Amino acid sequence: MQQESMIYEQAANLVMDYPNNHTVKFETPTDEIVSLLNDFKEKFAPEVLKSLSDDELLGYIFLTADGNNDSLCYHLEFNPKLKRTFGSISGGSSFKFGLFQRQEDGKWTTGAPKTPQVLSEAEALQFGKTIRDNLVNACEMIQSRALDSVEAYEKLDDDLNALMGKFATYAWVQKYFHMIFPDQFIGWYVTDWLKHILFGFGINPSEKYYGMNGQLTLIKKRTSYMSPHFQDICYAMFGEIRHFYRLGSSDDSEHYAEKWKEKGIVAIGWKETGDLLNYIKNGTLDRDKVAESLSTHYYQSDKKTASRKAGEIKSFYETSSSSVITVMDGSQLIAFVDGLSPYFYDANENMAHQKSGVWHSSFDESDRLPEDEGYLTTCYEIKKPENLLFLYRKYYWSNGSEDSSATADEYIPIRFNTGYQSSFERNRILFGAPGTGKSYTINKEAKELIGENNEDDYERVTFHPDYAYAHFVGTYKPVPSKDSQGNDTITYAYVPGPFMRVYVKALKNSRNANVRPFLLIIEEINRANVAAVFGDIFQLLDRGDDEVSEYPIQTSEDIKAYLARELGGRPEDYTKIRIPDNMFIWATMNSADQGVFPMDTAFKRRWDFTYLGIDDSDEKIRGKYVYLADDKSQKVEWNKLRKAINHFLAKEKINEDKQLGPYFISRNIVVPSEGDEIDRERFIRVFKNKVIMYLFEDAARQKRAKLFEGGFQNSTRYSEICREFDMKGIGIFNHDIQLETEPEEPQWTPPNEEN
Repeated sequence: MQQESMIYEQAANLVMDYPNNHTVKFETPTDEIVSLLNDFKEKFAPEVLKSLSDDELLGYIFLTADGNNDSLCYHLEFNPKLKRTFGSISGGSSFKFGLFQRQEDGKWTTGAPKTPQVLSEAEALQFGKTIRDNLVNACEMIQSRALDSVEAYEKLDDDLNALMGKFATYAWVQKYFHMIFPDQFIGWYVTDWLKHILFGFGINPSEKYYGMNGQLTLIKKRTSYMSPHFQDICYAMFGEIRHFYRLGSSDDSEHYAEKWKEKGIVAIGWKETGDLLNYIKNGTLDRDKVAESLSTHYYQSDKKTASRKAGEIKSFYETSSSSVITVMDGSQLIAFVDGLSPYFYDANENMAHQKSGVWHSSFDESDRLPEDEGYLTTCYEIKKPENLLFLYRKYYWSNGSEDSSATADEYIPIRFNTGYQSSFERNRILFGAPGTGKSYTINKEAKELIGENNEDDYERVTFHPDYAYAHFVGTYKPVPSKDSQGNDTITYAYVPGPFMRVYVKALKNSRNANVRPFLLIIEEINRANVAAVFGDIFQLLDRGDDEVSEYPIQTSEDIKAYLARELGGRPEDYTKIRIPDNMFIWATMNSADQGVFPMDTAFKRRWDFTYLGIDDSDEKIRGKYVYLADDKSQKVEWNKLRKAINHFLAKEKINEDKQLGPYFISRNIVVPSEGDEIDRERFIRVFKNKVIMYLFEDAARQKRAKLFEGGFQNSTRYSEICREFDMKGIGIFNHDIQLETEPEEPQWTPPNEEN
């Protein structure tokens, strides 16, 4: 008993000390907690339930078809304040209450979803009274007990199950007990949560629900906190539920751990199966399909082994951000790896199935798991309590040996100057007239920089007049989340923008031996107020000879905290930041757009500008033609037509940035997949909706009469110009345009067909 008391005293001291050194957000103020408990007890205390008449009982306690929002069961599941403060019991169906009235037909129902049992009113009342009586009797039992030890709580578990049967295991009953006796229980109603927190404190969980709940309550009783605040602190200390996996790191030919650590990854073999994404079925990895592939490539005469190994591959694939990989070589413990990325396949490696992660060396050389578990498997979830106690202690509380690399609380230095070499400029803007291929060029060169089909190492954003610093860099925003009891809630968190997301990826990669580039693409950069969007980041664009920001900037408290969470260490480690040499920022700009924001000289000076001329990339559209006019009598080259229009605009003193680039009409239309003939219907539709509209509304707005002089007299009506184009083709334009386009007579007689 004395040893047990000491364990809970130590845990309580950790809880009391934690808020002194860390920021803990308490979801509900103490006075509100007290008020909510008092209101609940006034309405649903055992003596109130005991006094209910037969006419009142069912509607007062259970969910009814009329949508009564004031019953006991309704408040326990749906009351938002109770849910936020005292834990969630959401999920599943109404069968979890043991008795409810179906909405579709008003029938009282019990049983299970697959085996429902409909009750008459009399039967429902009798069953409801039994549930009520058991609930009241259970409260009297709890009231009479001195719950001051784990044994007392385990005895309570036995007695409640004997009294109430399966109802003692129902979450709504457990929550009711918690709210009636807030000093005697904790507001976690899922055993995985109870085990997670207990393992975190180094306490071996009881095998019984009320035993585990009691273990945490014994800690809480030694603090000054009410249950909701106690749970907020525990959540801050240990976070989400953790699942620990053993991962073997060697095969007959090689030990891989050091290599993985350098690259910041973990991996498994069976390369010949190919990319596991090819085995996804209904959103999950199809174990049977993987087993078939293993049988084909590795275990031709051993389907049992193939199936078992497929299970290990599936375990690796399904590890997530809440998983902790324990890298082992036989029985030797090497490192923890967390912060796991989504799965990816590297065909160049024997261990081809991979995930990125953060390595933490928390083990001493002599460390071993207390019990043998999973040694003959590649990836295996560790389940034995003694092993989990050991791993939790090492993961949350150990600093490892003196010569170990960074632990979870240590700062792993980042490098702004990685030495990454590239022929591409770091900050560049491609600009030119509409349709000159700015986006096409930037996409093509992005593939050269970061590789084909690389969706992870770049982001694309399009600026617009309402775009702001908060969108681009990041800001605090309300976000949906889960509180410490698993409730759905709204909280405020720093939400990074595309700049900060790419920035963090580049910095994480800077720690690896294999440095690679990361790219942020900004489309239409001048459609936003760039000085306001970039804010102080503007200063970082000034790069030195080493392609690192020449001048650092001071970071806000929000950004410091975010970088510490993402990169490790303390917020103070990120007081000043620079853009690393492996981060590229490329943008497109179309100065012909209306309503754009001007760029000042200081901003422009920090970019390399690449101008795409109006005819620089027209080689692929030369000779591509389309038949126009209602009788298809005009064989017109798109390239000649746009150049003729551009020549007219130039003579009218309209700037080049207002003229038509080769791909003002989409490349997939004006560059046919086969031959030189452009699809007539698609071309005419887009020409009217895009080219004529642009000329009419923007580029030639003041020159409509002269530009469209070949059409009918009233050239101020867009719809009439389009109608004339269907009939006359290029005949709607100025005479000089028609001559310069050089339409050919068809070498064939067009069939007499309707258009």
